[in-house]
Amino acid sequence: MVQTEAAKAPTNVDVLVIDDEESVRESCRHTLDLEGYRTHLAPDGLGGLKLAEETRPRVAVVDLRMPGLSGIEVLERLPAIDARIVPVVITGFGTVDNAVASMKLGAFEFITKPFEPAQLVDAVRRGVARSLGREHAMATAERASAAATAARAPEEPDVILKGLEALSEGYALGLTASNLVEELRQLEAEAKHHAETLGQIKKREKVIGDLVADLRFVDAIIQKHDFRKNALIQILLDIQSKKHWLPRHALMWVSRRLNVPLSRIYEIANFYEAFSLTPQGAHLIQVCLGTACHVRGGPLLLKQVSAVLGIGAGQTDPKGIFTLKSVNCLGCCALAPVVTVDGRYYGNPDLRQLRELFQACEAEVATEVAAS
Repeated sequence: MVQTEAAKAPTNVDVLVIDDEESVRESCRHTLDLEGYRTHLAPDGLGGLKLAEETRPRVAVVDLRMPGLSGIEVLERLPAIDARIVPVVITGFGTVDNAVASMKLGAFEFITKPFEPAQLVDAVRRGVARSLGREHAMATAERASAAATAARAPEEPDVILKGLEALSEGYALGLTASNLVEELRQLEAEAKHHAETLGQIKKREKVIGDLVADLRFVDAIIQKHDFRKNALIQILLDIQSKKHWLPRHALMWVSRRLNVPLSRIYEIANFYEAFSLTPQGAHLIQVCLGTACHVRGGPLLLKQVSAVLGIGAGQTDPKGIFTLKSVNCLGCCALAPVVTVDGRYYGNPDLRQLRELFQACEAEVATEVAAS
């Protein structure tokens, strides 16, 4: 593979390959060595974890099915060794369940065997970038922690100096003071609009802080896709997956970062049903009102679900946990009447079952919030 100097991998970057098949290990070594990585090989999970402790690789390429310690168990233990290690899963058993289980344990990529060398190289390259990002985030967090420990409240002169630094950077990019101020005013107005859309009343500094966090999150997604315009739909899908909708300020930021007209982004967001331009709950509840479900009690089931959730069809609850929708057909008439929770089917559930399902969803959201 011919590369320019700029495209080569960083020097002294360690990559660990854990796979019980010698041919796969050696193939990975050959491919990665050509790209300039320093490759380490392990034939099993225990040996891989030991090598991970010794070499602290940026990326660990892990097979799922191995004798002794499985790949899933390796994924569980890697963060304790070094949180900067980014796992990439390779497996001959590319099922949805395996992919979901791997991603929940932090797998950055899921590659099914046999795979092309270019797939491995691309996954490792982006994994290294993710690892470097994690390292930067950890260092930033440490500095923030140290600053908090110092317990010195920021004084007005400090804020003014930061403003001057930002102005200097703006001038370096060709912005005028009036342009910079106008951009900031627009973003502040957008932050207020976003909070009002969600029905939230917050202090101004909290509103701005939330907006900054959202834009940094969008930046991370765009960076993951190397700022490619042809990845626009996938970028929007990634935002939708995390936020459960496409906030206006996120689309504005994507437009600016990719230099794509905002009108074009809205065309795509309105065309595909996978996207929502209004706030959606973390959990999507759908009740079928097709012919079979309607005859067997679909309308009554919708009333029961609506009563338990406290919202009507087409609405999202104030906490952003549930969105309730009625649909014409879910394709499982034999189970009628049917309700789905995040795509999982439940045939003719009673009130007790509905309450248990929704309580489990609420507990899941509470756990995620506590962990964030």
